[in-house]
This record gives sequence, C-alpha cells and structure tokens, in this order.
Amino acid sequence: MVSEILLVGIGGFIGANLRYLVSGAIPRINEIPAGTLAVNTIGSFVLAALTFTSVEGTLRYMISVGMLGSFTTFSTFAYESFRLLDEGESKHFLMNIGLNLSSCLFAVYLAYIIV
Repeated sequence: MVSEILLVGIGGFIGANLRYLVSGAIPRINEIPAGTLAVNTIGSFVLAALTFTSVEGTLRYMISVGMLGSFTTFSTFAYESFRLLDEGESKHFLMNIGLNLSSCLFAVYLAYIIV
C-alpha cells in the first residue's frame, strides 16, 4: 500500500510538471485555451491506451491516478469555459466545450483502434 501511494505521488509530480510545460507552451487560439485542450486530449488518449492494454498493478496506478490525474485538468477547463461565458464570449465558450469533448472522445477512440 505504501509503495502504491509513493508511486501515485511520483506520478503526480511528473504529471503536474508536464501539465505546466505543455499548457504553458501552447498559446490561446482565437480565445480558446488551447493548452488545456491539448493536455485533456493527450491525457484522454494515454489513459484510454493504458486501459485498453494489459498494464496492471502499481505502474497503472502511477500513470493513471498519479501522472494523468495531475496532468489533465477538468477543473481548469470548467473555469476557463465559465470565464469565456462571463466575458460575453458565447461563441468561444461553445467552441471550447465542443472542442474539448470531441477531441477527448476522438483520442479515446484512436487509442482503442491503435491498441
């Protein structure tokens, strides 16, 4: 149990830093927070690929719970979407929601096909 907790923590450290680097490197595109879109799409693909394979045990905890749990960011997506709506950017609000949902579902489907 202790080793699993440590691995989740290590994965969380890695995922949080990757999220910082990836989302910070990608600028907004037409008011859409593309960095958040990118990490959610990448995270959806990696989690689906991991789920559709036979990876088990502590490595799975480290990657799925730890790394991807801190890498993907639904709370940031929700906040950024709300800010767009609050700023009167209704079109960009809907685009952001649609892009996040469709790209993440497509990433899961792509992982399913590949694996």
